[in-house]
Amino acid sequence: MHTELLTQSLPAEAPVADPVRFEEYLDWLTEEKKADLLDGVIYMQSPPSDRHEKIFVFLLNVLNAYVVRKKLGIVRGSRTAIKFSEYNGTQPDLVFISNANRDLIHPYFVDGAADMVVEIISPSTRHIDRVKKMALYAQHGVREYWLIDPDKRTAEFFRNDYGSWNQIAVREDGAFRSEAIAGFWMKVEWLFAAKPLDIVNTVMEILAGKPATKKKRVPKR
Repeated sequence: MHTELLTQSLPAEAPVADPVRFEEYLDWLTEEKKADLLDGVIYMQSPPSDRHEKIFVFLLNVLNAYVVRKKLGIVRGSRTAIKFSEYNGTQPDLVFISNANRDLIHPYFVDGAADMVVEIISPSTRHIDRVKKMALYAQHGVREYWLIDPDKRTAEFFRNDYGSWNQIAVREDGAFRSEAIAGFWMKVEWLFAAKPLDIVNTVMEILAGKPATKKKRVPKR
């Protein structure tokens, strides 16, 4: 079985003598293994950094709480495998699957494109997230793609327009508004907050529909 460990840049592409099928990839995965299957090759991912995990935990909690409250669908984390074709499957950091696509969910994998996919970039996965997986997601109909880079403190959001990605602009107030998750918005700065944010208060602010404004102090007379 052909595998590569993503601790350095991706190796130069070469024909795979014995390509791995999705069913073999699925059988090979365990709780301890996180990997992607791309064109019949398994790419193992190195352990995530603390910055990566802080963003992951924040997004998983906020997205899941919002989606459950609004009854929009299902949010899953980084051990969820998605099948795109016989020789292509990934384990994104986060996925959102709308109610309309619930039939894609099988006991051990998702059979087809999720509505929204999040990848939190590590130095070893930057090329694969920005090139290989980005192209795969566009081709197979993922509606929205979030690329978050903890080291560069950047977040980019893309809309799938007939197989091509167009970037969704962040508003002047610093808020991103999702097109795949109805009504969901967030301040990009929340992703890189120095201290953990209160999840309950954050979700309540999102549900309110707009950023909370601080009340002006009335001077005492």
